[in-house]
Amino acid sequence: MFLFTLVLGHTLVAQGLPPLAKLAPDQPGCVDSKLFPKIPACRIDNCEKKESDRRDIPVGEDEKGDAISASMEGPSHSVMYECWTGTTPTSIVEKAEIALKTAGFDVPYRFADAEATLTARKDDLWITVEAASRFYTLTEITSMGPDFDSAIDAESIGEMLERYGHVPLNGIQFVPGKPDMVPGSIKILDEVVTLLKDHPTWHLRVEGHTDNVGPKTANLNLSFFRASAVVSSLATNGIKRARLDAKGLGDTHPIGDNATEAGRAKNRRIEIVKIAGAPSQ
Repeated sequence: MFLFTLVLGHTLVAQGLPPLAKLAPDQPGCVDSKLFPKIPACRIDNCEKKESDRRDIPVGEDEKGDAISASMEGPSHSVMYECWTGTTPTSIVEKAEIALKTAGFDVPYRFADAEATLTARKDDLWITVEAASRFYTLTEITSMGPDFDSAIDAESIGEMLERYGHVPLNGIQFVPGKPDMVPGSIKILDEVVTLLKDHPTWHLRVEGHTDNVGPKTANLNLSFFRASAVVSSLATNGIKRARLDAKGLGDTHPIGDNATEAGRAKNRRIEIVKIAGAPSQ
């Protein structure tokens, strides 16, 4: 270890960089990541631990190359690192990708330019590495997520909307590949009608989502037609159409792993989102 430090110090000096001995010590009380320990010639600058956290994490790219994000909730641990001048964001995420893949993680997203970001996942553990200049932050978050499965009646759906702003309506199912709801969907729709009658100033956006099977344009259209079908059903049952918006998002906002059937089933869903600006019923 001494020889490695000595050689690295001579290399840095040869490149016109400050000697390794002048790197400040790690911040006291901070614990390094075991999955991607600090890069040589870097130090722990700060750290943060939260028992409950919520983050939007990039989990893929759309057809334009823009990041697709998913919301994760759970306990988190972040470590901020400072490195020597000459360390680049690209080199940081390259090292992170190698280390995390070796540890058995999938890497669904990576971006490298003047700044760089990487997302890695193993079961419910998500890791993000965000690098800028010679600094980077590694965050580990164990996704626990809201218990949306318990939102089965008007009261519980309303509580979830007030707390999280959105709720997937798992009781709404469609004929495969079509915008036609199956008969059993009416039960949860009746609860949404009750909810909106109990809250006459609420305005909802109904979002349709699909998995990533098939052409993206077809998925986008199907998701919109399904959202529109839900809006039409609510309007038929006494809710003013002006209080409802329909939006199709296709496969751009996954909440499950599209590589598995269970994950694709989660992604095929209707969500309602509470927004402002509704006229009275």
